[in-house]
Amino acid sequence: MLTLTTDEYERARGFVQEFLDQTPEDGPAGFECVYRSHDFAGSRIVLRVRGARQDYALKIDTESPGTGRLRDEFDMLRKLTDHFAQYETAGVVDPVYMSPGEAFFVTQFIDRPTAADLIHNSLDDDQIGRIYRRAGSWLNELHSFQPIKTYDFRPSWMIDRLQALLRLAPDIAQPWGRNMVQHLTDEALQLKGTPELLVLAHGDCHSQNLIVGQGEMIGLDFTETREKLAVYDIVDFLKSDIFRDGTDDQVDQSGILKTNKDMFFRKYRHPIQMDVLDMCMRARLVMDWLDLWRLDRSCSEYESFRRDRLNLRLQAVYE
Repeated sequence: MLTLTTDEYERARGFVQEFLDQTPEDGPAGFECVYRSHDFAGSRIVLRVRGARQDYALKIDTESPGTGRLRDEFDMLRKLTDHFAQYETAGVVDPVYMSPGEAFFVTQFIDRPTAADLIHNSLDDDQIGRIYRRAGSWLNELHSFQPIKTYDFRPSWMIDRLQALLRLAPDIAQPWGRNMVQHLTDEALQLKGTPELLVLAHGDCHSQNLIVGQGEMIGLDFTETREKLAVYDIVDFLKSDIFRDGTDDQVDQSGILKTNKDMFFRKYRHPIQMDVLDMCMRARLVMDWLDLWRLDRSCSEYESFRRDRLNLRLQAVYE
């Protein structure tokens, strides 16, 4: 449980009471903070509200009344709930209540592990393969929400980001970093203009935003949902594979374990240009590696461990 300040606690108590006034059958309920945004720690938190009949997730964004962020996400959840109703093994958290003040909304709370929990901790490689297969199925269904369009691949933002991060890296990371960034820059320019799939994308499809239910995969956190290239959602999910052990010959040209990538694409069936995916995947791993080398940051123990895992995968690809 995360600690709330006195002001945050009083605000949260008022929001919980507002929600309970709309659901009197649940009666009095306790609550606890289960998430605080790293980048927006003072304005974005999630509570677990323990009701008499069930538990709920109450998502707070104190800036949302001015930005419309939560209102837009809640509307998207309603649309996606209808869309996923046709699938037995894929879904999203059920939207329950949107506050008229737009500073919070409520969904069901699902007390199950996320895909990240299992990918980071499971000792069962077969279980992890099934997670990747189910994640591929979930993304396939999400990307079927609207008719798919094509859009020319434009990697300039990626090149700019890589070069900006390289400038912030210390001398020790510069030689290898320059080589990788140059290789990716040349490859990206060759792939520029390749037709790719434009879909309604999750926008932040990392493995913590997929809950592993009993026989189904359930998505959450749709604040970044918009039209984007499908490949970016795939990269966001596959990058968690760095936490799985494997020998260099088990890693494919993207930097991902061959078995887990293959399992993902057993159920993801929209046509993807693999050369674009592989380049984007490597670029994402290099970006994350360079970001953790930045001179202006001090890595936590976990971040140092993550940098070491990225180092292993990039060695398998580039050395």
